[in-house]
Amino acid sequence: MLVKCVMIIQMNKAHIAILFLITQFTLASAVPDIGNCSQAFFFAEEHDPGTKFTCSNQTAYYIWECKVIEVMFPICSKDEKCKSFNCQRSARGDFYKSNMNITVNDSSWLLEQIKVPYLKLKPVLLFQASRDGWYISDYHSKVNGYKNIYVFIKYKQTQRRAAGFTSLNQGLYYFTASDYQSYVLSIDKRIVATGSKNYRKLLVSSNYGPFFKDVEGQAVMTADYGSRIDKGYANCGLSKYYMPFEDNQLCSLSGLQNGYYEIDELEVWHIL
Repeated sequence: MLVKCVMIIQMNKAHIAILFLITQFTLASAVPDIGNCSQAFFFAEEHDPGTKFTCSNQTAYYIWECKVIEVMFPICSKDEKCKSFNCQRSARGDFYKSNMNITVNDSSWLLEQIKVPYLKLKPVLLFQASRDGWYISDYHSKVNGYKNIYVFIKYKQTQRRAAGFTSLNQGLYYFTASDYQSYVLSIDKRIVATGSKNYRKLLVSSNYGPFFKDVEGQAVMTADYGSRIDKGYANCGLSKYYMPFEDNQLCSLSGLQNGYYEIDELEVWHIL
């Protein structure tokens, strides 16, 4: 009986040791992401040579895999312990063709918001107003026939970026339609408009550009001004399709008061 107890204790100790090693390996293998690569020098100064980390360039669309290294004499004084880092480009953001300065972190956050099942979450650029034209007819010529699209809007006055997602084919409807998968968001503020899915509507017609509205017909976010899409409406504070105001009572979508404003760029992305 004593032998059995000893064996059980020894086995438990071995099991605990294995779990400890697995835990240590898992913790050691978790590579920290420091965000902006401009912080890489500070990170290197505070960590031992051999420490790995990742970062992203906030003005580009790539992730960099890096490693802290020790800098030797004659580059560094014999009396000092100097450290630096080496990096290699690993991956680029999914919206790297965008004119909206969509960073790697922006890209990940935007795709995380999509709840349509069975999508691969691979964006393909369908339309870019600065390239394809600013008329409503230009928009529909490129976008009609596609479901699951992201509409990106950049407001000229503030350079604020907003977006709207819809699962509806923009060429099949000629009226107000419900879209339970749709939403609007502020890219810069990382705020998604919330409210009952039953209140999320779109006006879909060949006579209109992208037009997100609430159940009562009030526009939330549009790109529609006459026959063109170079002006759009941004509307915060609606109770049934709620996008909050900022502390200064400006709309979180545009950084401006509710109303029509010039659009600097408009893009449509098909999400595969």
